[in-house]
Amino acid sequence: MTEQKSRPCRIAVVLMASGFGKRYGGNKLLEEFRGKPLFVHALRRAEESGADSICVVTRFPEIRDYAEPERQVIWNAHPEKGISESLRLGLAAQREADGCCFMVCDQPLLSVRTLQRMFVAFRRRPDAICVCSDGHRRGNPVLFPSDLFGELLKLTGDSGGRQLLRKYPQRVREILVERPEELYDIDSARDLERLLHTF
Repeated sequence: MTEQKSRPCRIAVVLMASGFGKRYGGNKLLEEFRGKPLFVHALRRAEESGADSICVVTRFPEIRDYAEPERQVIWNAHPEKGISESLRLGLAAQREADGCCFMVCDQPLLSVRTLQRMFVAFRRRPDAICVCSDGHRRGNPVLFPSDLFGELLKLTGDSGGRQLLRKYPQRVREILVERPEELYDIDSARDLERLLHTF
């Protein structure tokens, strides 16, 4: 009798592109950096990462029209419900995954290598919660194992998955970025101006 090989660990990426951008004052994801809108940088990183599947959760027609038909796009009709709604919609589309990596779309300096290293770490320990860190602070993306999907689905409002990192500290594995600026995100117009003039 031949020994059956175990099924490869399947990793999905959910790109979260539904935010109101209140501090920015508009849809920051359409702002350009190095000739491409911010959300395109995130999409390209996800595509190059080796993820088994990718979906985009958005409320913006421009992002939907760009991503389709190559990528699965999930329309967020209730962005006012907060981050938890994007989590719920993304997970509903990726239930078959062994791990789900949630990416924001305002970190254009995040490297493909960081994502790939995160996926390698998760496949070695598929019960871990993998989170990017610069050694001093944690940032995005965050990859959750499938046994925590149920708890993620119960989150409400702007309660992101960070509370699960606090609940299960022994399961957290930090993935150190090679450069601290990889975690730089755009919350305000000043952040974008600094990005354009510094990087």
